Amino acid sequence: MKYPIKYIENNLVFNHAGECFAYYELLPFNYSFLTLEQKEQIHTGFRQLIAQNREGKIHALQISTERSIRTLQEKSKQLLSGRLKEVAVQRIDEQTEALVDMIGEHQMDVRFFIGFKLMTNEEEMSLKTLQKTAKETLTAFLREVNHHIMGDFVILPQAEIARYAKLEDFLYAKIARRFTIRPLEKNDFGYLIEHFYGKSGTAFEDYEYPLPVQKQNGQAIMKRYDLIKPTRSLIEENQRYLKITNNEEQEQYVAYFTIDSIVGELDFPSNEIFYYQQQQFDFPIDTSMNIEILPNKKALSTVRNKKKELKDLDDHAWQSNNETGANVVDALDDVAELETTLDQSKEALYKLSYVVRVAAPTYDLLKRRCNEVKDYYDDWSIKLVRPFGDMLGLHQEFLPASQRYENDYIQYVTSNFLAGLGLGASQMLGETEGIYIGYNLETGDNVYLQPGLASQGVKGSVTNALATAFLGSLGGGKSFANNLLVYYAVLYGAQALIVDPKAERGYWPESLPEIAHEINLVNLTSEEKNQGLLDPYVLMNRKKEAESLAIDLLTFLTGISSRDGEKFPVLRKAIRTVTQKDVRGLWLVIDELRKEDTEISRAMADHIESFTDYDFARLLFSDGTVERSINLDKSLNIIQVADLVLPDAQTSFADYTTAELLSVAMLLVISTFALEFIQTDRQTFKIVDLDEAWSFLQVAQGKALSNRLVRAGRAMNAGVYFVTQNADDLIDEKLKNNIGLKFAFRSRDRQEIQKILAFFGLDPEDEDHHRRLRELENGQCLFQDLYGRVGTVQIHPVFEDLFHAFDTRPPTRKK
Repeated sequence: MKYPIKYIENNLVFNHAGECFAYYELLPFNYSFLTLEQKEQIHTGFRQLIAQNREGKIHALQISTERSIRTLQEKSKQLLSGRLKEVAVQRIDEQTEALVDMIGEHQMDVRFFIGFKLMTNEEEMSLKTLQKTAKETLTAFLREVNHHIMGDFVILPQAEIARYAKLEDFLYAKIARRFTIRPLEKNDFGYLIEHFYGKSGTAFEDYEYPLPVQKQNGQAIMKRYDLIKPTRSLIEENQRYLKITNNEEQEQYVAYFTIDSIVGELDFPSNEIFYYQQQQFDFPIDTSMNIEILPNKKALSTVRNKKKELKDLDDHAWQSNNETGANVVDALDDVAELETTLDQSKEALYKLSYVVRVAAPTYDLLKRRCNEVKDYYDDWSIKLVRPFGDMLGLHQEFLPASQRYENDYIQYVTSNFLAGLGLGASQMLGETEGIYIGYNLETGDNVYLQPGLASQGVKGSVTNALATAFLGSLGGGKSFANNLLVYYAVLYGAQALIVDPKAERGYWPESLPEIAHEINLVNLTSEEKNQGLLDPYVLMNRKKEAESLAIDLLTFLTGISSRDGEKFPVLRKAIRTVTQKDVRGLWLVIDELRKEDTEISRAMADHIESFTDYDFARLLFSDGTVERSINLDKSLNIIQVADLVLPDAQTSFADYTTAELLSVAMLLVISTFALEFIQTDRQTFKIVDLDEAWSFLQVAQGKALSNRLVRAGRAMNAGVYFVTQNADDLIDEKLKNNIGLKFAFRSRDRQEIQKILAFFGLDPEDEDHHRRLRELENGQCLFQDLYGRVGTVQIHPVFEDLFHAFDTRPPTRKK
């Protein structure tokens, strides 16, 4: 059987039938969690792309390529910076070995390719063009004679290549308006050919295909050996499979299926075979669609001829006093409907040769995989057949610019059918390299993140917000995921400040010894030595910010509103007086109120002083002699305040106890202090991690502070991480709109699920979405990346020491 490829130039492939195809990689687009309207838009775009080709051929491929785990991890190392770079390199190397042990050297990656036959019949007929055509025909004949005599070289006129390259430019512009595509080049073709000839073990990105071309005297000359070199394999043809052995002694058993019949309707949506195929199989499966376009007139003629045949069968049955078979009646109805559609729409009809390739390292495994593939297509009412003795011919159909092998299994379909198969639809999440956080639950693909990437204005991203939200009920895994991401971000060069109101991270210096020297644990207890450390005048560097925080803190504690024309001016005056002094502290505000000596000022002084009776309240009040001792110069800074009494998420602000009020006030002070932390070096990505964020997001000062943190963070290359229980906690719409990455862990409350889905921009009433959220297990979450893509992820720490370090569950008693 003759090898179909005659010459390759960039993304152009010439075959021996005188045809030229332009091939592109259709970059996958996320299809998960899309609304019906979004799916309809994609379907319409594909249908229009196919329908606008009134004649010619289309070759579409879905190929399971390989992606190197080691290469991805090495690329991730290039993102490292900062003081923990050496520790990060060691950790990534260990992570690489662990991942390779678990999933192998390579991960399966589905890619989509589409080739269009370039049509050159648009030139006007003239004497000059006729002479040109005659000359080209003669030249082509002489080249073929020369090829049969010499056999070693392929020669093609550069003028012919240039003419097709010009047509390809127009085609590329037309396709690129609807889809993201990439023109193929020689390395891509080499990989595809070697893949079909049983070679594996090389990542798609790492493959190189040397294909030298000499251009002289207006001709392009290529060695025929270089073209066929990727096919160097021994193929043993059996009746129903091929055994392929390449020169690396790799054996592969390959079987080919084609469509025998489609016995049901494939209605869009929910019948995207290519999309669901990726989730169904954990082994490589390839698909080829060779499509020949029948122009409308020819299509109508074909359909009407078929209609006549069916009517003859119907008439014959009537004349012989027999009933017409149900299949004939159904076929007549279908043909009549198709005739009407073609007549009204003026669209073309498509002759489809659909071939599925299944490969395995052993014959027994091949049989099992073949049964799985047949069962899968049976579920879609598509009957596959493995023709005897046709394996080699069907194998050839996968090669670029190949011809259809046989006409016995052709399906006549419309553009709607082709557009509804889901070519290009995939589940994509995260980045191509970066921090490994886990894997996609649907496809098994690794998920990587770059937390500081959003502010760089990445192409295709739908947000430039660096803020991140971790949502979920107790015990779902939100704190674990948050800790894991912060830890790796610090290893990659970020600087972090964690506000830890539950004191769950006090043991990190012992459990994470490799970064203990870069952990700054500030444990604020109610001991006398910590008196006034959280006083705004002690904590803040600048007078103005200290004064502003003092006003926020005291109005929050006393409930005095800025609209209160009697009390607020008095409090404001006392704070301003203290600010102007050389010695400053919140205790002195009480003294100033007493000096005012009015009924209002005395009552306010007594009110504020009443808060100081609580042991841990002494952190907030100093007499002006306390020196600032909290420094955030390490890579990972943790501020813990012991004895905090945080309110339940359901408790309204009006029902806060005094202890709860003081606890939230301290979180407000620490979070405001984080603003100073954000204002440091813009080149370093910074994280402000607010655990139990719901506790102060419910109060006006907390909401205002959160918005300030998020806005300042975006300008200063800092991300604010909100760890909270409910989507409702992020009450402010401005705050919601400024959150980029979103993690939502298990929830079983219907109303909460609706709010989470709305927060993610998904249909809150979709029952399938509800089911997926309810069925999430511990450590699994709904995730939305910078590009607005949504999927389900299993958070995967890889290492046991990280699992124990970040596990916030109480320890069980050992026997």
